[in-house]
Amino acid sequence: MLRVRLLLLPFLVVAGVVLATAEPAGAKTVPMQPPFRVLVFDSLTQSQFHYLADKGAVGLLVPGVGPQTNRRQALAEMLRGAEVNARLGGVPSGPRLITAAAATGYPSGCCYIVVVLPPKGRPAANDLRYPIVVLGRGFHGLLDSRTTRIPGLVSIVDIAPTALGRERGTLGSQPNADPAAALASLNHQIHANNRLKFAALLVVAGFALFFLLLRSRAAVTAIPAALLTSLVLGAAQVTNEVVIMAALSLGTFLGGLWLARLCRNDLSLLGLFVGVLVLHLLLLSARPEWVAITPLGPTQNSRYWGIGNQLETLLLAPLLAGAALARRLFGAAGFAAFAILALVTVAGNKFGSDGGGAIVLGVAFAFLGARLLRLGARGFLTMLLAAATAVMAIVWLDLRSPGPDHLRSAFGHGLSGLTAVAANRVPLSYAPAAHAWTLVLPLAISFVVTLAIAIRVARPRVGRDVVFALGLAVGISLLVNDSAAYVLAGGVACAAAVARFAPSYSPLFRPVLVRARLAPQPVANEAASE
Repeated sequence: MLRVRLLLLPFLVVAGVVLATAEPAGAKTVPMQPPFRVLVFDSLTQSQFHYLADKGAVGLLVPGVGPQTNRRQALAEMLRGAEVNARLGGVPSGPRLITAAAATGYPSGCCYIVVVLPPKGRPAANDLRYPIVVLGRGFHGLLDSRTTRIPGLVSIVDIAPTALGRERGTLGSQPNADPAAALASLNHQIHANNRLKFAALLVVAGFALFFLLLRSRAAVTAIPAALLTSLVLGAAQVTNEVVIMAALSLGTFLGGLWLARLCRNDLSLLGLFVGVLVLHLLLLSARPEWVAITPLGPTQNSRYWGIGNQLETLLLAPLLAGAALARRLFGAAGFAAFAILALVTVAGNKFGSDGGGAIVLGVAFAFLGARLLRLGARGFLTMLLAAATAVMAIVWLDLRSPGPDHLRSAFGHGLSGLTAVAANRVPLSYAPAAHAWTLVLPLAISFVVTLAIAIRVARPRVGRDVVFALGLAVGISLLVNDSAAYVLAGGVACAAAVARFAPSYSPLFRPVLVRARLAPQPVANEAASE
């Protein structure tokens, strides 16, 4: 029990220190007193849009949440300032907060919000973004949204609070020399990366399997190489699909080989995993668009920023392996510190704000910790409680801060919110997976086969513990997340990666206590023994 208490103490201390110093993120907003009038255009020509861009601030409007939308759904969400996933109906309930008028010409004067909405008719694919212009009250350049955290990208729920002049949820603007050109580049970048989400996961999984078959340690470093390459593509704002896939392929292959040569001992490999995690944490806070608009980032029609299911799943391999290394090198305190850092990155609203990912990681860390510390079933339950406490502390502190929060709908309405989230798993996750069974079933078989191979080849016991923890994490993810194909494809990559994870103490970095325990003991001579 002493080891369990030592494990719980760093969880609580580190969580308190890290979370107490976190500051709520939010774009600077333009103070407004009078409300804006909302005008709806059927379309805007290039010349019309450029003309309006010179008069105010412009952006790209995402008209709804989910795979489909139409004029009726978008208008209902805009007028009520709320959104409902298309798989749940797409039309929110409640009173209208604002009114909107059909545009008959260019607006004159100030204080207008000009929007273009999807056409009338049956719901169509929600993969287009529409022009939005805010005129008056000092708006110029690119629109800034606290909801999307991506300069130039606007959610449909941003319009109502802006039109009402509310402080919370209001759009802001930032200077830009050529906002129309910036939006064109942003639109191309989002379109290209959204089309490559699944293909990117297959590329990473393919190289991880290739290294596994070659019995190369590069299988362990291939995923960190892919994650770093994805961040470079996001920072460079690449819009060409061929260039994106070529760079991701070369970065995963050559980067995996180079990192395997560079990280030849436990400490350097742990440094790589920590570096990848910390880099994501910093960018999710300071430049969220560099993580979001990438081939491994979230889609831009539901979760705009943070950690989506693709990134969450790929992070499982370096996070679980990193936690195991931290335990071997620095004991229970090292394991706890690494786990807290990972949970803050994934669950913190300033960073990933991924509730499903927090559940997956919490269960996986609890299982892995209990295995590594030989705590048994009771120890697993204790560590599960510790992980849940840490996650709830993160969520509770975030909910006390103003501004959009991906987890507010689930945790901000008490038990009813959590019940609704659980009930919505069927239409949001299970029904789409069953509908796409021709894709999901082969991926599930591939994951089970890869996991079985990983269990067979993993060495030593700590390697198998990581493999078992990964299998549990993917199973939990399939239950709580809503992208079965992404989870299974990423799971194949992670299973191939952890199969070649085999910690081995390097004499230079072996902990003092371990060196003392493994050092040869002096043999007493016969005279002394007598």
